[in-house]
Amino acid sequence: MVQTTLSENIRRYMKMKNWTIPSLADKAEISTTTLSNCLNEKSDPRISIIQKIAGALGVTMVQLFAEKPSFGNIRFRSLYALTAKETACRENLLFLIHDKIQEYRHIESFAEKENKFTFSDDKFNNPIEAAHSVREQLSISQSVPILDICEMISKLGIKFFYFNFNYAKTYGASVAASDGGPAIILNSAIASVERKIFTVAHELGHILLHKDSYKNTETKEEKNSIEEHDANLFAGELLCPQDVVYEKVKDTNGFSFIDAVLKIKQVYRVSYGTVLHQYCNKYGISEQYSNVTKKFQAMYANKNNISFKGHYEPFALNETLYRFEDPFFRDAVLKLRLDEKISSATAAELLNWKKSSLEEWLKKMDTSLKSSLPF
Repeated sequence: MVQTTLSENIRRYMKMKNWTIPSLADKAEISTTTLSNCLNEKSDPRISIIQKIAGALGVTMVQLFAEKPSFGNIRFRSLYALTAKETACRENLLFLIHDKIQEYRHIESFAEKENKFTFSDDKFNNPIEAAHSVREQLSISQSVPILDICEMISKLGIKFFYFNFNYAKTYGASVAASDGGPAIILNSAIASVERKIFTVAHELGHILLHKDSYKNTETKEEKNSIEEHDANLFAGELLCPQDVVYEKVKDTNGFSFIDAVLKIKQVYRVSYGTVLHQYCNKYGISEQYSNVTKKFQAMYANKNNISFKGHYEPFALNETLYRFEDPFFRDAVLKLRLDEKISSATAAELLNWKKSSLEEWLKKMDTSLKSSLPF
């Protein structure tokens, strides 16, 4: 069992790097025969050999002996087929997500504060009604934009993790409450801030709408389906309600349709595509979305002499001005550091901050700021 786990983990890390047996053997300074015997479980390798393999792969020995987490309720968001390397990276996500959830729960226990899920007993079937319920729960009117999606889901008691998946085809994932969640995981490798925000909202839709239909096969990708359609409807309505789009497009105050769409997208922090989707949904012409989008792009390109090739997004949000982090977890860690229950090095590692940045933050803290932390 231990040898099988070791072999599987080495093979996974090799695929993630596109390394062959000779490649790894050369970097680890061991013979190909020794490595092959280890991978095929023909011999029990010495600790010194395993240390060399771990060093070459850039991982710890603990990681090489880690058993694959058993997730029964996890969902990935990806629109494309994956290569062997990307599939290995996705499988590695299971280990990372498992560790992140355990780390989060440990901090909750240490801080003696649990972020409880607001909608644990609720079941939604209609994505539009679910989106309205979230806004109502948080006292956010339909006309008010959601300025911080991470703060919003944290207030609902949902864990949030943000890191690089090492490939861009999978936008995010969500974990059901039964597997330590609910949690939303976002891929930092996604280029568009608008896409990141929409992905978080999309995964929230799955958590609320599809509690009983998470996949037991954790590596199965989501394709076009009713559930994906509903999650998209939920995300669009949560971020940019149809009635808001209708009112603002109807009452343009002299603005052109293009200007109205762009103004809405800037205020509500969504893509122009989301605004157009909501426009089509409101007018009952969702099947015309592709044609409406092409017309919008043609008019905008003609007016501004700009091409939409390469997923161009007009007035795109600036990555440096938007923080993707879990405020509940952040505040819990900072409070533990202020109470001297953990070191600055540990706090910085947990928050993925530079130690110097954390210490600078601590120096600036005064009594009023300390008392403002919700712990």
